[in-house]
Amino acid sequence: MSGADPAVIAEARAFLAEAAPAFRAEYGDRQDFDAARAWQRRLDGAGWVGLNWPKEYGGRALDLATQVAVETAIGETGAPQIAGFIGVNTVAAALMRWGTPEQKAYLPAIRSGELIFCQGFSEPGAGSDLASLRTRAQRVDDGFVLDGQKVWTSHGTHGDQCLVLARTTPIEAGGRSHRGLSMFLVPMNLPGVTVKPIRQLTGDDEFCEVFFDAVRLPPSALVGPLDDGWRAAMSTLAHERAAAMLLAMRTRADVRHTVGSAGPELPPGRRDEALQLYVESEVLGLLAERSIAEIGSGTVGPAQSVVKLAWSQVDQRYAEFLFDLHGAAATAGLRPAAANALLFSRSSTIAAGTTEVMRNILGEQVLGLPR
Repeated sequence: MSGADPAVIAEARAFLAEAAPAFRAEYGDRQDFDAARAWQRRLDGAGWVGLNWPKEYGGRALDLATQVAVETAIGETGAPQIAGFIGVNTVAAALMRWGTPEQKAYLPAIRSGELIFCQGFSEPGAGSDLASLRTRAQRVDDGFVLDGQKVWTSHGTHGDQCLVLARTTPIEAGGRSHRGLSMFLVPMNLPGVTVKPIRQLTGDDEFCEVFFDAVRLPPSALVGPLDDGWRAAMSTLAHERAAAMLLAMRTRADVRHTVGSAGPELPPGRRDEALQLYVESEVLGLLAERSIAEIGSGTVGPAQSVVKLAWSQVDQRYAEFLFDLHGAAATAGLRPAAANALLFSRSSTIAAGTTEVMRNILGEQVLGLPR
């Protein structure tokens, strides 16, 4: 990738050439949580977790182009995504920017996967529109009392703590406001916290509903300024949007590999479809590279929303192509990876900003269309 540090990439590939086969010898093709946590420990032990973290917190302080190149190389090994990706990629950003010294002490355990975080932002009726959230943290003499519900909470069943966005100053019934919100660290084993897994199409229960019933929190649970949690939350969501660049680059690499391997064997009727998918994935990769360059130069614009919108559609088309490629074997469950990719890809147009929201953002803020 243009702008990436070749020395760091070479170092990463040398590590992966030994680490990935050793991991597969022990865990095979497993993608479950325990395998993901073991892979994270292995990466962290060699300093390959928290690539963009400042060095003072145990990171490598890599620029975005080099980070994406290294993450892409890690993804190409076929090993699972790290178990604590929410903590590493989003929660850590909030703690490094807004956390107290006691809260920042969690960072080494987040990096190693010893401490798993989930993120309690979305609610029924307040997903993409977080200004409408209703979960309430009422101030009391000895801290706060948390009441409400979160939904689509990734890794809620495995989470040790949850970064929760709650309303600390009420608004009028039926209203919405970015003001009066605050962020909290909430241990998942506190009395009053109930986690209910949501079974997905794939059979997994990565997503959960989380209920808070009179959960008592000490003052030290507050992250960042009281009633200014929106600004603190945006620091985590900015990192979530940046993750779209990595997803785009991985999808391009997957399409290149699949089409390159299957191309000569495809019947004539499928070659046009494969070529169209290949072209779309290359355009997606170029969009991501341009966005990475803009971010690296300090330019903030709509490029990340463009990449996220384009990735979600290419990812779904790729999953459909991969499933069709394996035909009856995928349908019969003999190619579980292809079947799982097809089912899981339905979330691509929902997670990290729905396609409809992305189109509204681009239509209003880029094209200047009326609301």
